[in-house]
Amino acid sequence: MKNRVPLVLAGLLNLVAWSVVFVVIVSLKCERGHNNTEATRIRNNKSESAALPVIIASNTANIGHSTTSISTAVKKTFDEPSYLQWNPSTPPNIPNDWKFTRPRFCKNIANFRYDNATHGKQTIIVHHHMQHNAGTRLWGTAREFVPCALRSCWQKYKHCMVSYDENVEANHIRDNFKKYGVQYHSYELMLPPRFSLPFVSEEARRDLFFTTIVRDPFKRLLTYARRHNYTEIGYKEESPFWIDLQTGNQGPYAGDNLNARWLSGAQEQLSNDHVNIAKCRLQLFDLVIADKLYEYALKKVICPLNNWKGALYCNDKIKKIERQSKPDPLNETDPMLIGAWIERLRPSFEIYDYARILSWKQMEERGVQDLPVLSEVPSYMETLARYTNLEVTDSHLKNIRRVSVKNEGYFQPPVEFCDGMKRVWTSNPDVVPNVIGIGTISRGDFVLHSDNT
Repeated sequence: MKNRVPLVLAGLLNLVAWSVVFVVIVSLKCERGHNNTEATRIRNNKSESAALPVIIASNTANIGHSTTSISTAVKKTFDEPSYLQWNPSTPPNIPNDWKFTRPRFCKNIANFRYDNATHGKQTIIVHHHMQHNAGTRLWGTAREFVPCALRSCWQKYKHCMVSYDENVEANHIRDNFKKYGVQYHSYELMLPPRFSLPFVSEEARRDLFFTTIVRDPFKRLLTYARRHNYTEIGYKEESPFWIDLQTGNQGPYAGDNLNARWLSGAQEQLSNDHVNIAKCRLQLFDLVIADKLYEYALKKVICPLNNWKGALYCNDKIKKIERQSKPDPLNETDPMLIGAWIERLRPSFEIYDYARILSWKQMEERGVQDLPVLSEVPSYMETLARYTNLEVTDSHLKNIRRVSVKNEGYFQPPVEFCDGMKRVWTSNPDVVPNVIGIGTISRGDFVLHSDNT
């Protein structure tokens, strides 16, 4: 045992040294190239992001019954970029009796009758619920106040995902409120890159409030790890650390960068374009809820939307103490493996830091006061420090952009790229999306477009 101590210490010191070097090198590289270079490439039409397909909506008469694929239903001026590809691209096989089915979770629906004078002035909450990002907690509050809250809107029960066309999808959501009292929709699935959520046009967004919760990606991984025995299997051959990288094993609920994938629709390798898609989506939410600002978001923004009041959920008391997490399942795991996982999650850390900036900024603009100070240390570095005893000082941050509202311009995606995505999202044909996840019509693993075995 004594002989192993120097080896362990040496391994930890090696991890710290290489991690610090990598952080500085990558950050300097990102400083030089992430925004300016990317935007220049777009302007010069030299990257895949340079120009997006011009999409012309089809005239599908009956939503949900078109057999035309999203690929063939659009007219493209050139080849579709890889970051917009989604498999399967053909619509699902729609059941003959496809109709709205009310879920059992609707608590207050018995005496509901839509009254335009009252309900017409209220807002419908549309939540993109990324798995293990505290979405169930928000739903638990909503169900106490609305006639019907969908914990997860199921496509096969015609709750949502009825059309790529954002106006058709938006009208369906509004009709669900008028007919069935559904005032809280939760999209708990990976969004295809072409699918518009949040909606873009003013008409599609009418009467809707879009929100999502973005959790620290490593804490999200820890929740996943508790269910998959990371400590015991470590980096053995059956470990998700290896399996998640295999082409064909990257399903919608894998531990590898779930937040980045669910926001961007990346089914295989993540790229800078996927990260930018995720950030473009975040910009469209009325409220991005960073995990550490959840109490402020709920009680100061969400509850007042429709005048929710209740001692347990919607009161003026803000808990200053961060919600305690369960025991860390990686405490006995090889620290080198933890460092590798942290590095693997770099795309989600970048998205999380941008979400923290947006969340703080949006709530300040809404007049929320006494917000906690936004940590300026990149979340990647904070996580690395927590597991390696690395002390992050001002000297480190001299060469690395601080996470702050003042530096939002560095973390945000290129304007030209988001404008291109908005053109895609507002020009989709009226075709039923083929998605994989809870309650979808098509269920099973992804069929990936790769010849790798």
